[in-house]
Amino acid sequence: MSIKKKIENLLMGYPPLFRLGSKIYHWMNSSFLTLSPETPEAILKAFKLVKKDKQPPYGDYYEFGLFRGFTFLKAYEHSKALELAGINFHGFDSFEGLPPAEGVDVADGRFFEGQFACSREDVEKNLSSNGMDMARVNLIKGFYEDSLTEELKSKYSFKPASVVLMDCDLYSSTAEALAWIDDYLQDKTILLFDDWYSFGDSKELGQQKAMQEFLAMHPNYSVEHLWKFCKHGSAYRLRINDK
Repeated sequence: MSIKKKIENLLMGYPPLFRLGSKIYHWMNSSFLTLSPETPEAILKAFKLVKKDKQPPYGDYYEFGLFRGFTFLKAYEHSKALELAGINFHGFDSFEGLPPAEGVDVADGRFFEGQFACSREDVEKNLSSNGMDMARVNLIKGFYEDSLTEELKSKYSFKPASVVLMDCDLYSSTAEALAWIDDYLQDKTILLFDDWYSFGDSKELGQQKAMQEFLAMHPNYSVEHLWKFCKHGSAYRLRINDK
């Protein structure tokens, strides 16, 4: 077990100290680089599968939970390197950090209001200064219960999804994101859940609970497990049976 994990477990029983420790940790690790270094590699693997599975147009990239924008930038760079033309990049974030944890999301207290905050202006600066083509970018600001609306779908030219990264930590946020993006899912869309095991391996918590409920509401959907990534991520290929 890493020193970071030992300290995290020690502080977990003292929520005020845990929140303070988390803020200090992110302040000390304030570079643009992701805190989950295996996630960009998972995005690359996903795009390689898209290129193998599909013919152009491949579909757009959707990311829920941007933090500082590093994985969002890497998605653009990977698609460019693989010559996947025509992909636009849609990022959804409050830019104020996580919403308050309620219900099952309270769990062990590892996620709290305002965690992972980074302003939209800073994210845009991170992306543009590192060469991202901002003409192909839509950044949608707001907590998902307010921003993920039917009206939003008519505001932008959203296309079917090639790859979706769910890095929004909480059950509630993941459930809201899945419900909204349902219209853009297609057969063989790759779904990356960055926090699949953040609450342990339990179908009653977090992203696992959200996905179980989503699949139950769509009996013609199934998922094929592809691989695990980071300490808590998992990748799936969506299959849609239209019969």
